[in-house]
This record gives sequence, C-alpha cells and structure tokens, in this order.
Amino acid sequence: MRLMRAMMAGGILAAVLAGIVLAQSYDAGTELALVEKLTKARDDYKATLSELYNYYLRTGDSTMADRADRELRGLTFAGQYEYAKKTAGPTTEAPVTVQKYIPEAEDYYEDGVIFADSNRKAVQELSLKRLKKVLDTWPESNKAPAAAYKMGEVYAGYYFRDFDLAGKYYQKCYELDPATTLPALLRAGDMYYKVGRTDDAVKMYKLAVEGSRDPKARDKAQAQLDKLAKMGK
Repeated sequence: MRLMRAMMAGGILAAVLAGIVLAQSYDAGTELALVEKLTKARDDYKATLSELYNYYLRTGDSTMADRADRELRGLTFAGQYEYAKKTAGPTTEAPVTVQKYIPEAEDYYEDGVIFADSNRKAVQELSLKRLKKVLDTWPESNKAPAAAYKMGEVYAGYYFRDFDLAGKYYQKCYELDPATTLPALLRAGDMYYKVGRTDDAVKMYKLAVEGSRDPKARDKAQAQLDKLAKMGK
C-alpha cells in the first residue's frame, strides 16, 4: 500500500513538474504564432471549401454543390473562440459569403476587364457600366468582388482620377469577400488619404494590417499607419 501511495505521489509530482516546464516553454510569442496559424487555417478552410462549391457548380454536380453549400453555411453559425485577446467567450465570425458561378456575370466581367484596358475614356465608361452591372445584378457572383476592385482601378486611373469613388469600390471588394487576396483595403486607404479622409484611411489601413491575406499589403498598410502616427493623425 505504501509503495502504491509513493508511486501515486511520484506521478502527481511528475505531472506538476511537467506542467511547469510546459508553462515556461510557451511564452506570449508562441501563443501569438499558434493563434495566427489557427486563423490562417480557418481562412484557408473556408476559401478552399468555397472553391470546391464553385467547382461543383461549374461541373453541374448539384448534389455535391448542395453538400458544400450546407457546410459553408454551417460555418456561419459555428461559434469560434478568440484567443490571445483575453476574451472569455465564443464569438461568431462574419457570415461566410457563398459566391456562385454565374455565366452572365462572367461575361459582363470579362467585357468590363477588356474595356478597362482601353486608352479611350468612352470605352472605359462602358467598362464601368459592365462591371457595375455585375455588382447590381449578381452581387453573389464570384466575380463581384473582382468587379468592384476593377472599378476602383478605373476610377483611380488617368481618365477619371475620382479617388473618392475609387476608395468606395476598393472597400466594396473587401465587403463582398473579406477573404479576398486582392489588396483592396490598402488601396481604399490610399484613396481616402488622397482626398483628405484621414480617419477613413486609418480605418482601412488598420483593417488591412489585421485581416489582409496579402503580406505585402499588410506591411505597406502598417508603414502608412506609422507615417500618419508621426504626423499626429
């Protein structure tokens, strides 16, 4: 009996010591790295599942498309905890945007992209109409975010130089697809800064630093924030 008690005590002591060692090994930097890894895994999971859903739509496999659709929608209501922010409870992420393959939207988008490369303002105006048609008629299309981004590019270009509108459509791109790999938030911040909307620019830069999937965009946004901070903005 004494031997058994001694063995149990030894096991408890070993477990406690192991816990101390683990606690000393995992510092705040380790925690942050793990949280970033988890966040990326979540984003990749949703993005890949959305691509799979669109693939089944294009190939006409309605059964598998419905299955992927249900899983995507399930993510909308799945509570996910925040980590490394000292929060106590679960939080539900923003609804997953299920983007669909829509042939008509594809056609209008392709026309808009082609017309946008023209060196004639009248043709670029036609590009804007084509791209706006995608946004207004098929906002659920998988081309809608890219259409909004392209509109931002056209408005920011030589013939229009309407930076306020450009910022609006860059921001729209992110709103339609928060997982976009396009540097939409950075570009929105740049446009708002050009027209003196400093508060809006800072907001976009902060969002870019926190959530952009483009590492270069995150770095550039942080550089802009640092620059504005030195200016007292």
